[in-house]
Amino acid sequence: MNILITAGGTVEAIDSVRYLANHATGRLGKQIAEKMSPECDTVFYIHGPNAVLPELSNILFFPISSVRDLEYTMKRLLTHESITAVIHSMAVSDYELDYTISEVDLAKKLAKTIHHTPDLNEATLTNLIAKELTQYNTSQTTAEKKIRSTSEQLIVVLGKAPKIIHQIKHWQPDTLLIGFKLLVDVPESELVENARESIEKNQADFIVANDLTNINDNQHEAVLVSRKGIEKNFFTKEDIANGLMEVILERKKKHA
Repeated sequence: MNILITAGGTVEAIDSVRYLANHATGRLGKQIAEKMSPECDTVFYIHGPNAVLPELSNILFFPISSVRDLEYTMKRLLTHESITAVIHSMAVSDYELDYTISEVDLAKKLAKTIHHTPDLNEATLTNLIAKELTQYNTSQTTAEKKIRSTSEQLIVVLGKAPKIIHQIKHWQPDTLLIGFKLLVDVPESELVENARESIEKNQADFIVANDLTNINDNQHEAVLVSRKGIEKNFFTKEDIANGLMEVILERKKKHA
């Protein structure tokens, strides 16, 4: 049995020395890998730059940085290896860099466009600005170079990043897909509703839904949700690791 686990968080470069990141540590992924390892032939472990790592003899590490790195690595593994289950616990950025621009350059560009556009009303102006922000492109502001700190303000424009979880079943339709959903300070009913939406949208088998307000060093409350609703309640990272192992082994037994 081969398992693929993603852990930690992605980072998105703003330039060659700056990046956007999240607070993910990878501790949950590490605990899941350590729990699953004795049952696995190979654990394929994709991790972000700041993730803590398990020490296992049957683990293969795949370090990544950005969402695009993650997409490339997961596609390569899932189209070349037989994977019993994917545990996608990584905190993946929803956005990636589109471009950066100083407030002065942006103001000049918008002023020039507006000046050459007659008969502006509020709706036309709104659409015009939105179009300019979307279409703006310059070789001066890419993630390849270091942005100079000459401007008082730097505007960082982010674009939607690809949804990796949405592609997993396309790359390997028969794998068991367990995704994660993190919300902040919401009732359990909203957690479950969002989890079920994610299951439908991404063809996931289960979603581990958790609330940031119920996560700390000693506690990690979560619910395991299927299309039917809540399957299991968890209270610690160890609970989650044990529960996911049970689900995967049960699936393996059914398909033996």
